[in-house]
Amino acid sequence: MRDWPSDLREADNQPLWKRLAWMAAIWAMSVAALGTVAYIIRWWLNG
Repeated sequence: MRDWPSDLREADNQPLWKRLAWMAAIWAMSVAALGTVAYIIRWWLNG
């Protein structure tokens, strides 16, 4: 099992483009999940 401080140091050593790509991917997945939940709620209320 790895310890947190060394994992954080490894993350700091990653290139900026890779960290930004991860942030954008996580943001896109969260927007997609919220959109899906909103669509399901709208379908359920108007059904």
